Amino acid sequence: MRRKNELCFAVFLALSLLSTISLIIKRSQASENQDLEFEVIDWGDQSGYAEERYIVVKNETEWARVWEKHTAPHTSITPYPEIAFSKNMVICVFMGKRPTTGYSVSIERIWSEDERVHVEIARSDPPENLVVCPVITYPYVFASLERTDSGIIFTITEENGSINKVTIPEFPVMTFTLIAFIVLSAAIVALTRGTRRNHHNFMK
Repeated sequence: MRRKNELCFAVFLALSLLSTISLIIKRSQASENQDLEFEVIDWGDQSGYAEERYIVVKNETEWARVWEKHTAPHTSITPYPEIAFSKNMVICVFMGKRPTTGYSVSIERIWSEDERVHVEIARSDPPENLVVCPVITYPYVFASLERTDSGIIFTITEENGSINKVTIPEFPVMTFTLIAFIVLSAAIVALTRGTRRNHHNFMK
């Protein structure tokens, strides 16, 4: 009986901890139009990503995979920049295939609002007075910033001035908490049945 009470108390503490963590994360994500600091770590016009892509990297394994594809066309592959993923993440923006030099993509601003992180992207044509080369290019830019599990919204200003949005969902905190609750509840039931069975066998 004592063992059962200790088990129930431990599970109660675990569930309380999960609920507290969930609330802390949710509250920390809430902010009112606050600019976020970021650092551009690489940019250029030659990448292995031939299509338009917006990627958020949060671990070293994924970072190595993205960097490998990105640098695939290069004659000499440079090591990927070191990122402390325990506290940072990387925003990767790939403009896609362009017919000449002179095209570019940039990250103008990153801010948090309504429990979301907003990334403002600007895509540019070659200036009219710029002499371009008839070489296919694939403009890109990488930036690092403080890690967050909030959903990310990319706001893209196209070369013609139109604005599009791409949304990357947030980390499912509530879903994780619910799954953990179900698993722990199932463990309680299984252990309780096991305790009762052992007690019944002992009484026999």
